[in-house]
Amino acid sequence: MKIILTFFVLLFSSSVFSNEELFGSWKSDNGIRIDIIDGFKPNIGPVIYWEDDELSEVRTWKINPNNKELSISWSSGNFNILDDGNRMNWSNQIWTKIENIEMKNVIDVKQDPDAFINELTNYKWSSNSKKSDIKEFTKTFTSSEGIFSEFDSNNDLISISSWGIASGVMKIGDYGGLYIEAKISDKFLLGVDDNDNFLVLYKGDVKETSERVSLKDSREQFLSSLTTGAWLQKGGWGPDTVFRYRPVEGDLKGRVFREQDNKLIATEVWEYSPSTGSFLQSYIEYTAGLNIGEIVVFVDTNGKQYPYYRDKSVEMKTFTLNDVKNIPITERLKDEISNTLNKQMSVGGGNDFTLFEFNEDNRTGYFHEWVSSPFQITGQTLTIGEYNQFEQLYLVEDYVLFDENIGRKIDTRESRMKPKSNDEAIKDSIDAKQTLEEETTSSLKIKINLKDGSSTTIPIPVSSLNDLQSISVITN
Repeated sequence: MKIILTFFVLLFSSSVFSNEELFGSWKSDNGIRIDIIDGFKPNIGPVIYWEDDELSEVRTWKINPNNKELSISWSSGNFNILDDGNRMNWSNQIWTKIENIEMKNVIDVKQDPDAFINELTNYKWSSNSKKSDIKEFTKTFTSSEGIFSEFDSNNDLISISSWGIASGVMKIGDYGGLYIEAKISDKFLLGVDDNDNFLVLYKGDVKETSERVSLKDSREQFLSSLTTGAWLQKGGWGPDTVFRYRPVEGDLKGRVFREQDNKLIATEVWEYSPSTGSFLQSYIEYTAGLNIGEIVVFVDTNGKQYPYYRDKSVEMKTFTLNDVKNIPITERLKDEISNTLNKQMSVGGGNDFTLFEFNEDNRTGYFHEWVSSPFQITGQTLTIGEYNQFEQLYLVEDYVLFDENIGRKIDTRESRMKPKSNDEAIKDSIDAKQTLEEETTSSLKIKINLKDGSSTTIPIPVSSLNDLQSISVITN
């Protein structure tokens, strides 16, 4: 029994020794570089492929201890370590070790989760890829969960999602990314899922500490930040979504304007209740809110986090009730109502247009609602919008048919609908921009009520009451 046990210990020690010889950065004669790193158990671990000094992909290496066969993805073959560990013969190539890779000061998430999380959230991380340069883990409502932010080499946001650690398992991202083992060394963050797929991130600089502002504890400061500028959610496969929170009815109730490509998609009501501590946005109830630097995050009743990142392309202006113009619906204010509504407006992807056309009395008129999509005829196909394509038209009586899908009736009734010419469209766009700029620049106005019941509004060249020292009425 002693002889068998001794033989087993020697065999195991030999296997471990062979693995340790493999750990390091290797370069082949034809310029391929791979980094073989120690994993979580013997004979398997992560390997990094490099291309032009940039991380290309992370794969998995495996060793068959019975025959010293090294497998990396589809490449496989026996390996031999030569010249005191400085060269290796594998896959019909000679590889030269250019750097040792050691795992020092290792913290395992299962053994010391608190220390692991502190390292995770105190440093910036990188995959050394141009596609995703910086990654940050931020604690939010508990010490074991938070927000995961990714930035490119220009420090522009790529994605924002969640992370969490429970029972020694690390989850990164809203979908997938479940790592059953994880550890942090002085240089790396390593994780592996149940399919032996590895995560490798490089430790960077210490992350800057940002002030934490809670909706519950610092309501005014939180809401002031929320209603400043705009917030961003990355679209993934679709366009990014921008959220503009604005107070309307009061400091605790307003609207959030949801936009994509500078087009209004939807408008939702938001309201905060100090008595219950809940923040209601449309039909979703958030139990808490937190502002950490460039991040604002809400959590709903099910514990799901909703993160937003500061949209740096939008001016950092804080909106208050002074920026809201209240216009009661009354005939006495028909001129002011007409001036507000007689502009082209849109909603829902930006192609659903509305227009109030006022008669001379500024009290009656027509409300227009239509959808505009570009069309083109190319070859033998009529394309309307992005997806509707037709190859045949039919005319029967006063009916027009587009293939088998769409039918229309030629309508000879009186209509207010009139398409614009190219020149008219360009001129209207320029005029609308100029009018909007004038109205937003002169946001402060004086309203004068006359004895006959009418009223008039006069803009003054200031944007805030703080700019006024006094107002005088001068009569002849």
